[in-house]
Amino acid sequence: MKKFMTLALISAATIPANAQALQDAIKLTDKEQFEKATSAFRKILATEPQNGEAWFYLGENYWENERRDSAEICYKKGIEVNPHFPLNHAGMGKVLWSKGRKPEAQAEFDKAVAGAMDKASKFPKPLQGKTYREVAEAVAQGTSKDLSKAQVLIAKAIEMDPKDPETFVLKGDVLFDLDPRDGSSPLENYKTAINLDALNAKPVARKAFMYYRAKNYSASVEEYTKAITIDASFAPAYRGRAEADFLAHNYDAATADMNKYLELNKGDRSARVRYAKFLYLVKKYDEALKEIAALQASGATDATLKRVEGYCLTEKGQFEAAKEAMNDYFVEQGAENIIPLDFEYMGKIYAGLATKVDATAGGIPANYDSLACEMCLKAVRLDRSKDYLYVEAMKSYTKAKMYTYAIATVREKWKNTNKVDVNDLYYLGNAANKSKQWTLADSAWTAYIIKQPNIYQGYLYRARAQNGMDSTKTKTWQAKPFYEEVIRKMKPEETTKAVADLEEALNYMGVYYLYTKDFPKAKCFFQKVSTLNAGTSITKQVNDVMLKTKELKDIAAGNCDVQ
Repeated sequence: MKKFMTLALISAATIPANAQALQDAIKLTDKEQFEKATSAFRKILATEPQNGEAWFYLGENYWENERRDSAEICYKKGIEVNPHFPLNHAGMGKVLWSKGRKPEAQAEFDKAVAGAMDKASKFPKPLQGKTYREVAEAVAQGTSKDLSKAQVLIAKAIEMDPKDPETFVLKGDVLFDLDPRDGSSPLENYKTAINLDALNAKPVARKAFMYYRAKNYSASVEEYTKAITIDASFAPAYRGRAEADFLAHNYDAATADMNKYLELNKGDRSARVRYAKFLYLVKKYDEALKEIAALQASGATDATLKRVEGYCLTEKGQFEAAKEAMNDYFVEQGAENIIPLDFEYMGKIYAGLATKVDATAGGIPANYDSLACEMCLKAVRLDRSKDYLYVEAMKSYTKAKMYTYAIATVREKWKNTNKVDVNDLYYLGNAANKSKQWTLADSAWTAYIIKQPNIYQGYLYRARAQNGMDSTKTKTWQAKPFYEEVIRKMKPEETTKAVADLEEALNYMGVYYLYTKDFPKAKCFFQKVSTLNAGTSITKQVNDVMLKTKELKDIAAGNCDVQ
């Protein structure tokens, strides 16, 4: 969750001599000039190494630049030099929370709040409010976010300092996360933040980002433009507008804004890293890879560059190189910072590798399909909105003939989403048919036919399930009505494209009438199979055997039209 930082209002006794320099450094972070901000903070700390606030904001600078290890070092140093200053405890809690170490994180949050509210320390209410806000922001982040807890903390922050615009921005963010369909409540809080600081572009940009998340890209562009009008040097607004314009298919405008973003952050390596990520976003994979190579050659250590490199190589179909890049990324990044899209791309990589023939093994490596499934499931378990990945896993498991896993995947999707799509029924029925779980298959195809009554495939696959359940010793021919539906439902163009499916249905009907001794109808159906000439084993059997049996050889064909 992007945060906007301002210099805390603290008592005169605690204001450092270079307070203006600290405020200017914080503004550099706001404008995503992270390397310049780092230099500015380091300059302050060179003269004031005991300045806990400077250590905190240096940590925040690293945190916003996705350098979490460096941020942690700064928060720890801030606690070491000034254990009474509360914000570094909030920062450490945020680090621990992001790693899933909630009890330890809570202990740091408690220290932060207790320190801020300690009467002996005489911290002013704005700093007390900021402490509550920092803790609220921390628990509202990550895969284990606690938005209800964040709301309680935000209320305390507003109680301490009702004039802090950043708290209302955070409140808007949390309300949007709670219910993305309700934009009115977040907007009310963003407007409050804007009214509290009318010359600040950051709350307006946050409002624009809310529209972006809601996929209202034209409104997002409009708000980012307002932010730029307020502060033409506010680089994040150009980046945000570029991303919104890209998704609105305004590619020239998007590129122009990213170039402006680079111009404003000229010489800042972190800006170039973001530019490389933008090039991936606009599908300029070769240009993105070229920029990544140049950044790596210049000594850039941003772990996410490997991520973007892996993504681009995947999109180019260079799956071996993509796997190598992503594996390096996983080692460098650390498990707590892996995002669902990382696993989704690993799924694409393994699925791509599964299509490559391994010449030495004489076939496709069996584990690639299953690894693709595992990656898809990891991604969707982290982000339930990616439920389409369940379908990808079902397809890959079925391709790998791991039918039990395919069936389990369908059931997991239904359990986690409470949603049964027609494609789910298709893949469930398909896997059950192929694993000869006839009862399950019949149930799936029955439900599929209800949803798709005019598509012949449902009847064909249910016919196969019924045929599978039918005992060969006491055959009841229970598949017959479904094969008849196949013949009825197939469209003229389908009889040409799916000739083998039609042949299967006609052959079954021929065999049925042969065994029930209606020889004229049997011959009629077998002649239709022969005329289709699908070139299958059924074609050969009908021509070489069925039509030459003594029962059919000399008999005239009857009428076998299915009404």
